[in-house]
Amino acid sequence: MYPLISSAAPVFRRSTCQTLLGAAVFILIGLAGCATAPAGSAPAATTVNVPSQWSESAIATKGVVAAEWWRDFGSNELDALIDTALKSNRDLKIAAARLAQARALTDGAQAERLPQLGAVAGAQRGRETGIDPRAERSFGGLRASWEVDVFGRGALAVDAAQADAQAATQALRATQIALAADVATAYFELQTLLHRVVLNRQAIALAQRQVEVVRRKFEAGQATSVDVERWQAELAQEQAVTEQLDGSLRVRHRQLAVLLGVSEAPVLNLQATASTPQPPATLLPGELLERRPDVLRQARALDAALARVGVARREVYPRLQIEWANTRERTAIVGQSASPQVVLGYGVSLTLPILDGGRIRANIAVNEARANEAMAEYEKAMLAALSDAEVALAQWSTSEASLSKWQQAQAAGETAALRAERLFEAGLTDVSSVLDARRSYLRAQDAVSQAEGARWAAAVGLRRVFAGAV
Repeated sequence: MYPLISSAAPVFRRSTCQTLLGAAVFILIGLAGCATAPAGSAPAATTVNVPSQWSESAIATKGVVAAEWWRDFGSNELDALIDTALKSNRDLKIAAARLAQARALTDGAQAERLPQLGAVAGAQRGRETGIDPRAERSFGGLRASWEVDVFGRGALAVDAAQADAQAATQALRATQIALAADVATAYFELQTLLHRVVLNRQAIALAQRQVEVVRRKFEAGQATSVDVERWQAELAQEQAVTEQLDGSLRVRHRQLAVLLGVSEAPVLNLQATASTPQPPATLLPGELLERRPDVLRQARALDAALARVGVARREVYPRLQIEWANTRERTAIVGQSASPQVVLGYGVSLTLPILDGGRIRANIAVNEARANEAMAEYEKAMLAALSDAEVALAQWSTSEASLSKWQQAQAAGETAALRAERLFEAGLTDVSSVLDARRSYLRAQDAVSQAEGARWAAAVGLRRVFAGAV
């Protein structure tokens, strides 16, 4: 209960307050010596072995990937799509909302450490047993309190909230990078599919022509029914490919619409060609881990978990709270008047848990387990980042080599088709040989188209892995 001073009483002296505070601090220190947090099992340092170099060293250029890395591809249409996605995508809105929540929680944690001031008012009426007159009491005024953060519990709670906000910031950056990469991948996949559709139509036309030629040969006794059926099967296969490509185009358009945050994807001029993809500058493994937002997010989550372990352990220590009140009170017999009095109260309080049924120890164990989980998540993110980089470098190297071989096959197929046409014009071969050579050439072109698409995907993948921001 507060020491009370009425308006008629002398005002308390500062020395009295200092004496109370000094005594409280002395008791606090003594109690803290008796309070001991249980031995914990918080995680130690990470055990992930970070290599000094990549095993895949196909890219010699070292450096930082540009923020708006998709502009390297030289496609204004792609630039516009990614700009739209960064403004309207729902995953980004979700990540931004989570960041706002984390920042608000940080403000709340900081406010908990500040003095609290509130108003109080009330009225009572009643009588004591055996006394006839009924009395009434009314009061109103201000009350203030402040918990002195002697052992750093409040500071650690703020640290945890700030780490959560930093983790949410990194999560937003990671979502932005992934979104830009997904849009770029979908765009180049659509380009590849459209080119393959054009080649497929040419292949169907050649297959139809071949069926007609074989049928005439069959009618003339120069071919068997097996030849006719074989070419009809070839035609059916090409028509089946048409259905697959059309279905893939519809699916990719729908996926792109979701990425853009719209119900229908815009009409695209996919015929426009982008610049030949080049590999970006790469970072060393250690540098990559320092810039990857998904790794940084888990690192901040670990910081938050460790701070909460500290908060839980400090629950065993005593708490010191300073309180103050200034009210006007009026007490009188019902129906009579009385002058109000100014009542001033102040004091300090100490609380120390003694018996709680093991609640504090259980809470410490829970938070230590969460910290161990956060450490495992952090190490998992590091390993995934290193693996992603190695895979992306390998995919780029493979796509370059594969494209080169298929381009050689395409050049050979073109030469063979031209030679077959000359032989046909010279009367040295029939039209079937020409059609076969053209079909082989078209298949090589289709393979080159797919290889170019794989190279685009690898170029985007490298930027997804090594980009630190959007």
